[in-house]
Amino acid sequence: MLSAMALEQDLERHCPACLSRLPEGARFCPSCGHDSRSSTVLAPESGATVVERSPNRFARDSQLPPLRIAPGTRISVYRFDEVIGEGGMGVVYRAYDEALARPVALKCLHSNLAGDRDIRTRFAREARILSSCTHPNVVKVYDFIEQDYLLAMVMELVEGPSLVQYLAKWRGHMPWPEIRHLFREVLEAVDAGHRQGVIHRDLKPDNILVTGSGDCLRPKIVDFGIARILEGTTYTMSGAFLGTCCYMSPEQVRQPHAADPRSDIYSLGVTLYQLCTGKVPFEGNHFAVMMAHAQEQPVPPSRLRPDLPSELEHLILDALAKDPSDRPPSCAAFRDRLLAALPAATPTSSNFQHPRVIRDGVASEMVLIPAGSFLMGKERRLVYLDALYIDRTPVTNREFATFLEITGYRPTDEDAARFVPHLLGGKLSKRQENHPVVHVSWFDARAFATWAGKRLPTEAEWEKAARGTDGRKYPWGRTQPSPHYANYGNKDGGTVPIGSYPDGASPYGVLDLAGNVWEWCEDFDDPAFYEDGPPNNPRNEQPGQRLVMRGGSYMFGAHALRTYARTSFEPQYRFAGGGFRCARSA
Repeated sequence: MLSAMALEQDLERHCPACLSRLPEGARFCPSCGHDSRSSTVLAPESGATVVERSPNRFARDSQLPPLRIAPGTRISVYRFDEVIGEGGMGVVYRAYDEALARPVALKCLHSNLAGDRDIRTRFAREARILSSCTHPNVVKVYDFIEQDYLLAMVMELVEGPSLVQYLAKWRGHMPWPEIRHLFREVLEAVDAGHRQGVIHRDLKPDNILVTGSGDCLRPKIVDFGIARILEGTTYTMSGAFLGTCCYMSPEQVRQPHAADPRSDIYSLGVTLYQLCTGKVPFEGNHFAVMMAHAQEQPVPPSRLRPDLPSELEHLILDALAKDPSDRPPSCAAFRDRLLAALPAATPTSSNFQHPRVIRDGVASEMVLIPAGSFLMGKERRLVYLDALYIDRTPVTNREFATFLEITGYRPTDEDAARFVPHLLGGKLSKRQENHPVVHVSWFDARAFATWAGKRLPTEAEWEKAARGTDGRKYPWGRTQPSPHYANYGNKDGGTVPIGSYPDGASPYGVLDLAGNVWEWCEDFDDPAFYEDGPPNNPRNEQPGQRLVMRGGSYMFGAHALRTYARTSFEPQYRFAGGGFRCARSA
C-alpha cells in the first residue's frame, strides 16, 4: 500500500484537471493542455477570456475530457445550447452570450488538438488576428476561451447552408447570375484578407456559408487562417483535412507549409469549377487527388456544362494553373475577370414602375407578377422570384393556328400523329377558336413560346401567379371549389373558352390557373427539388424523363385545383387535357 507521501508524489505526476499521466518535466498536459504551474489557464494580458479553475474540477467525473459539451453547460458568460457542426479540427456549438444577450457560435477544438502546446499558442495568436477582421463577408470572431480541456473561438452565428449545400439545392446547375453575385463577394472578402496579410489556407465551399434570402443573399467565409494552427504538427497530414485535399494547391501538396495568396486563388479556382459544373476537377482517394492536383490537367469545365462562357472557362483554367505565377495575380484581378466573363443584366432604375398589364400582339394580355417572396409548396417554404409577366389566359387554338400558319411548324417525333388534330386540315371551328389549345407536347409549347419572344414559366413562377403572397390554397382563396370557380370533374364535357370563370382569378388577376387544362412548365420534375430546392428563383434544369405540368384540367377532380398540386409527363406526350401559357422576365 502506498504511503501518503508516495501517493502525493504520484498525484503530482498526473494532470490535476483530467488525471492523465504527465511526461517527465512536462508543464502542459498532452491530453487536455492544462498548464500545471498555474491556477488559471491563460494569463490576463493575453486577451483571452480567463476562467478560474477549481482543483480537480473535471477529475471528479472522468479521467478524459468529454467528447461533447452537454447542453446548458456554462463556461464564462457563454451557455452551450446544441451541436451545429463538426469537422476535422473540432465541434461547433450554438451558444448564448449572456453578458451581451446575443446568440453566438463556439468553435471548440477536439481535445487531442487542445492538448498540444504549440497548437494552443497558435490558436490564441490566430484568434487575436481574426478578431481584427471586419469584412461583411467574413464570419466575425468576437473572443476566444481557454479553460482546462477547452479551446474555443467565439464567433458570429450565421444561419444558413454552406455553399456546397446551397449548390446541391441547384442539383449542380447554379444559374450564372447567382454564381456572379456570390463568388464576387467571396473574392472581395479573400482579397481583403490578403491585403491584411491573412491567408485562408483552407478555402472550399464547406467553409463558405450562404445567408439572407431573396435578392439579398450573402456569402460568409469561416475559418480564415485556422489551418495555420496545425502547421508543423503531426496532425496536418493525419486525416484532419481529408476533405480539403480536393481544393489543395499543387505547392501545398509538395510543401504543406508553402501556402501564399496564390494558393488561395487555386482553391478558389477549384470552388468556381464546382459551382459551374457541380463537380470538383479531381476525384478519388486522398493520395490520388493530391497527385492529380500536382501533375494532371483538369477536364475543361465546358465538357460538363456546354453553355459555360468561354471567357469564364479560360479564367477557371488560369486559376488552376500548376505554376502559381500563371494564375490571376490577386483576388481583385480574379474578380474583375469574373465580372467581365459574366456581365450583369442592365439594371432597372429604382424609379421605374413596371406596367401592370402589357399587350404583345400574340396573346391578349400579360400580367405583372411583382418581384418578392411567396410561400411555395404544401409546406409553404419561402421562395423569392424576380418580377415577371405571365399570360393572363392559356394560349388559344386561334393563337396557335396563327403560329402554325406563319412558321409551318410540324413535329416529327414518334407521337406526332397526336399533334393538334383539331387544327390541321382546316378543321378548327369558330366555336373552338377561344378554347385553350390542347394535344401539344412540351416541345411544341416551347417552340410557340420561342416564336412569340417568350418562354414557358418555371414551376415557381406559375405557382406564385396562382397563389400570390398569402399562401392561399386555391387561386381564388380558401373557399372550397365549385363549378362557379373552375372547369373540373367533367371528363365528358371537354374544355371551355378561356376566361369563362372570372371569379376564379388569382390575386394578380390571372385566369384559368385551376381546371380546364394542365399547363406545361419549364422545369424537369423532381419532387425533392420542389420541396427543398434553392430559395431564389428556383428552376430545375437537371435533365430527367418528365416535365412538370400544373393547374389540373376538366378531366380531374377538385384535388388537382390546389395551387400546389402538380403532375408530370414525358416531354413528347400530347393529350386532350394538356395546354400551356407563356411568361417573360420583366
